[in-house]
Amino acid sequence: MTWKLIVAAGAALAAACTPEPAAPSNDQNASATADPAAPANPIERRYDQTMSGQPLALPPAGFQLAVTQAQYPPRYRIPCHKHPYPRYVYIQQGNLRVHNYVTNRDYDFGPGDTAVESIDQWHEGVVTSAGPLILVALEQVPRGDENRTLCPAVPPSGE
Repeated sequence: MTWKLIVAAGAALAAACTPEPAAPSNDQNASATADPAAPANPIERRYDQTMSGQPLALPPAGFQLAVTQAQYPPRYRIPCHKHPYPRYVYIQQGNLRVHNYVTNRDYDFGPGDTAVESIDQWHEGVVTSAGPLILVALEQVPRGDENRTLCPAVPPSGE
């Protein structure tokens, strides 16, 4: 029975396939056949370092990709913390200012920006937009590990 099922499935797939792709149309009046859901002008940005200039590196083998979507109200302060592993944040809406205590610099991000967070450097964020901040964070972490350590009461500088 299993063998007959495999043969029938193969025959159905073969019948649905055409031996050659259709020839492209040269009709100037034909409407475009591009995927309407595809972006007209995709933007690609590549990063090889964090916002503070650290080179990017992968965590140990066997890592997981953690994806988080978060929303914060205006003027919300994201507590001081650091990440031992890479973390990439895409800003969908609103504005975020990140203060890095090691570099003593502020970094500003808005809609469409990607924040490549510093690794093992204390930093905090504040929502600077009048509306909410909506972001998507992607983190590469060893299986079962966390990627955030909260700051002590007074953020250390220069660590």
